[in-house]
Amino acid sequence: MSRVNYPSPYVITKDRVGSDLVYENVSSQINGSRTVFNLAQEADTERIFVYYNGLLINADVDSFSDQSFTLSFAPASPDNVQVIYSIKGDPINET
Repeated sequence: MSRVNYPSPYVITKDRVGSDLVYENVSSQINGSRTVFNLAQEADTERIFVYYNGLLINADVDSFSDQSFTLSFAPASPDNVQVIYSIKGDPINET
């Protein structure tokens, strides 16, 4: 049986993680009152993982849409919000 190695989402070394997951740091959108954060690409809303200061906080996400998500609170600077998500569609075959 062959083993497939996937990088851990906790050790992010590049923008593309695994085969169809994308890492995005949306901390630049933090302004102390903003709760809606935009993504660069359309995401599969079933596979979005939001991290706040390094902790997974999907329970604190009010809603997801194709290119944004809404938090139940407004992060303040210097907080950090990072997202790992699957691209909507078939990203493995996209160029």
